[in-house]
Amino acid sequence: MNNADVIAMDFQSETLAAQVDAAYAQLPISLAVNVVNALLLSIILWPAVDDIILTGWLVALLLLTGLRYLFLRGYRRDVHDGEHARYWQRRFTGSVCAVGVVWGAAGYFLFPVSSFPHQLFLVFVLGGMVAGAVPLLSVLRHAYVCFAVPVVVPVSLRMVSVGDTEHLLLGAMILVFGLAMLASSRQVLRLSTHSIELRLQLTSSIETGRALQQMLRLDELTGIANRRLFDEMLQKEWRRARRENTVLSVITADIDHFKNYNDYYGHQVGDQCLINVATAMQRTLHRPGDVVARVGGEEFAFLLPDTPIEGATAVAELARRSVLRLAIPHEAPGVGGCVTVSFGVASSDDAVLLYPGDLVRASDEALYRAKRGGRNRVAVAGERADPPGQR
Repeated sequence: MNNADVIAMDFQSETLAAQVDAAYAQLPISLAVNVVNALLLSIILWPAVDDIILTGWLVALLLLTGLRYLFLRGYRRDVHDGEHARYWQRRFTGSVCAVGVVWGAAGYFLFPVSSFPHQLFLVFVLGGMVAGAVPLLSVLRHAYVCFAVPVVVPVSLRMVSVGDTEHLLLGAMILVFGLAMLASSRQVLRLSTHSIELRLQLTSSIETGRALQQMLRLDELTGIANRRLFDEMLQKEWRRARRENTVLSVITADIDHFKNYNDYYGHQVGDQCLINVATAMQRTLHRPGDVVARVGGEEFAFLLPDTPIEGATAVAELARRSVLRLAIPHEAPGVGGCVTVSFGVASSDDAVLLYPGDLVRASDEALYRAKRGGRNRVAVAGERADPPGQR
């Protein structure tokens, strides 16, 4: 079985699950209609038919209605996946068939031979049940047919069995009415199925689009945010900081001597190094709005909304130490020791920073100063000397 077949089967399973869900969603209306019509029919026919037969019929219908109610409660508690949808479809259709047989029995065994007005009332109730079931049962394949045929056929045969012209015509009219309702049901089923399929396709397209958009904003190698997401968030948080008069801080980071690392260990090991460093830095962030992104080969950037320069410096130092704790060996010639990262920190409360790009450039300049100062340190924009204890 190829992928296309699997996708088609999954889509059919989802469609069936949606149809079953729609059927059970309308079941309370069906249960209420069955009980009300059964009680009204019993009251009207009580003087015209045998009490024992009428009581037995009513009890049978009420018991079946109770069973269908238990099915409804069970369905609502169940986990609705494709396999369970088929199970609940069988239960729904089977119980509908049973209800159709019971109502069909009313058309045959409760037929008041001696009272034409009562006969007309019986036909009216059964016709109303068949017509009213079209929107309630047609959402699920075979359900309406399984209900309508057992209802229409017995009362039609009973009318024909009387033998006179009026009853023959009435029996024929009931059959024609039943056929018309079956045609209507097929059309409703076709339209409802098409509507469900369109809804599922739309939902799938929206989810796929969201997933693609998310993928476009994540770095493929490290799994953290990429440059695109960082730039979008920078613009958004800059405007918010200006609007709410809060401070936005940016940290730029660069793995020290990474070209030497790649040349010495190879790109596969270098990629794993990037993943480990990105993960370590990601773990230093705990607020929902904070972002760390890979913005270049071995370059990273942090976006810290509502964070003054002191808080951003503390985050950068925490990230620097987190990478050090990884103790990733870096034995390339002229380097020695382990992998380290340098950081530059800048904050929007600096009056000379007028645009988001100015904030990034200020943090880049601080990063270059950290590099010139010996690497494996945090430098802050606007400070002439690196803070002590950063080695």
